[in-house]
Amino acid sequence: MRAFVLALMLLAGVPAAAQAPVAVALDGALACGGEAHTPECAAALFFACAARLDETVCTRIGLAEPPKIVDRPTPMEFLIERVGTIREAEITEDTRHLTWFRAGFRLVEAQARRCPPAGSCAGESWDDWQVYLREADGSFLVVYWRGDSEPDTPPEIPDAFRSPQAPPPEATPPG
Repeated sequence: MRAFVLALMLLAGVPAAAQAPVAVALDGALACGGEAHTPECAAALFFACAARLDETVCTRIGLAEPPKIVDRPTPMEFLIERVGTIREAEITEDTRHLTWFRAGFRLVEAQARRCPPAGSCAGESWDDWQVYLREADGSFLVVYWRGDSEPDTPPEIPDAFRSPQAPPPEATPPG
């Protein structure tokens, strides 16, 4: 019965972790004293950076600017599901070219959800997140991240498929 309930929770998108979600407030103290000395702390700072849209938090984990998860500062909650180290044996021909998938890098798999400005997050849906980290001078820095709620953008047309005779749109003379 317990396995059935766990499977149902996973199918419904509910975190299976037994721990309580970690709330990311828009002000106040940062998790781990604002230091990314562990992968878990780096992930906490990643979500604080994203929720607060605060570049000073983002630079602590190697990001120049906040991830484009929200348009304005938004409270969030997250759950870390698993932390692992990428091993050489896990790197395949398909992943060898990826600069963020290297042996020794850490992968934090988490779930996060955006919360209403006031009130409970209880009814909000969870998104899956992966945060890739590398260790540098005793801290962990974000090298790549991806999640379910990344905004969809239209694909760019490769230059090879553009007509060489047609001028770029901004160079078209008026009239």
